[in-house]
Amino acid sequence: MRKISLLIIGLSFMLSCNSQKNCKTIDWDSDLDFMSNALPQKHYNLFAVKSQKEYLEGIEKIRKNKNELSDFEMAMSLQQLVASFGDSHTHVRWGKLIDKKQFLPLHLYWFKDGMYILHTTDKYKSLLGQQLLSINHIPVDDIADSLSTLITVDNQALVKNAIPHLLPSVQVLKYFGIAESKKIELELKDDNGQIKFQWIEPAEMNSKNRIGFQPDSLALCYRNKRIFFIDYYQAREKLFYLQYNKCWGRECEMKFGRKKADKLPSFEDFGKHVFTILKNEPVDKLVFDIRLNGGGSSEQGTALIEKIAKYAKKNPDLKLYVVLGRKTFSSAIINAMDFKRLTNAVFVGEETGGKPNHFGEVRGFKLPHSGIEVLYSTKYFKETDEVMNSLQPDIQIETSFEDYKKGTDPVYDWIKKNNKIMASKQK
Repeated sequence: MRKISLLIIGLSFMLSCNSQKNCKTIDWDSDLDFMSNALPQKHYNLFAVKSQKEYLEGIEKIRKNKNELSDFEMAMSLQQLVASFGDSHTHVRWGKLIDKKQFLPLHLYWFKDGMYILHTTDKYKSLLGQQLLSINHIPVDDIADSLSTLITVDNQALVKNAIPHLLPSVQVLKYFGIAESKKIELELKDDNGQIKFQWIEPAEMNSKNRIGFQPDSLALCYRNKRIFFIDYYQAREKLFYLQYNKCWGRECEMKFGRKKADKLPSFEDFGKHVFTILKNEPVDKLVFDIRLNGGGSSEQGTALIEKIAKYAKKNPDLKLYVVLGRKTFSSAIINAMDFKRLTNAVFVGEETGGKPNHFGEVRGFKLPHSGIEVLYSTKYFKETDEVMNSLQPDIQIETSFEDYKKGTDPVYDWIKKNNKIMASKQK
């Protein structure tokens, strides 16, 4: 009889927890107390934009709502608070509480002309290459405005980079009132401008079952986007293209005591190779592409750029171009500013996601009960006296879906056709 009573009590508790958000396993009061003290103490200057009073009031507001919020929603609320304090490097890693079974099988990209579906599963393959207009009849732009509260909005480049990754999460959509259930209705537009509606539900999408949109060809910048750094010498155009995707390599791995050094490419060897090409081949144009570079350690890039700058002074006919994009962030911004400081390079592409003056050198701590990691900045990098929310290119060029579909890179095409150094860049 006692076992039956315990079973009934257990089932009642489970049903209660399934119907109410206030059934939690995390001691949020303790985590909030820890958060209120730890982040201000550890961060280089948390209150550069907003006050300590606003921070503590934000913590208390979350505490008051804790009985109405799930653990996931508590973490989201904390992230919204932290994001509002103006440091894009500091954030709450709420992904720990993400339910991977509540993701729509969609990989999206925000092109110049809108957001398009680039990957999905076989069940929804008819959606590939279609533009997403709305979710549950809420326009994508309105959804982006809501979801942007989860990031520090230094500029629209950050928004365009982050939102496509957030949209497929049904938990996120529910948090913002965009969805009530797992079944989601998409409004889409095809190549012919025809509008259609499609119901979609969460499903696992991985490397084995993922189907991608097939462009006519793949633009050069996307062919090796996972490689840290690579080069191409175009003999016909006398163009030397350097793609620098990550401010990292074997030497950085060794310097910071990591264990994968022998598996990584050597940036020193890459630098030597660059100057072997410059010495032995005719080069009219040197392109340094950091549009996909989210950072790492800036020192190795700075050292190479200083050498390139010296070479350019000895070879004044050499035209330098730096390609920027929404993913250019952190240490890659510092390297972009190195070019701006030392050369007459023409900057082409999109505005950067990162700011020239920014916090960085990230460390982390874990909240004691939830185990959620909070990343914070320990240093401030000042690269310019100007107030700049982004590094703007001299020539603004953004890729459209049609460009991607045809396999063309409008930035690279512009550089190939341009044969003049901009008057404002001549020194």
